[in-house]
Amino acid sequence: MEYQLTPNRPLRLEQAEGQTVQCIEGTAWITAYGQHTDFMLRSGQQFVVPNDGLTLVEAVGDGRIRVGEPAEQSRMQQLLRQAHIRLVQARDHTRHSLQPAPCDDCIY
Repeated sequence: MEYQLTPNRPLRLEQAEGQTVQCIEGTAWITAYGQHTDFMLRSGQQFVVPNDGLTLVEAVGDGRIRVGEPAEQSRMQQLLRQAHIRLVQARDHTRHSLQPAPCDDCIY
């Protein structure tokens, strides 16, 4: 899908991990959740959204971008993503199970 961008009107991308942002015209400024730097794209350059957090894409001047579906993932990438999801779930379960049990006779 193509978008015409104007200054101070960022495009919000959420749940877009793996999608490709391609700069078609102008310059695009990208801020992605969890990244320690912003990214600038010029015409012809592209950026792969690194995670499902909020990604903002804004034009420097006027510009046009294309946001595409993720390229076909390799089997290894699919396995790594599934493993990451399971690790996060296990971490959350462990954190929950380490909470102290309620105690009616305890003095806090």
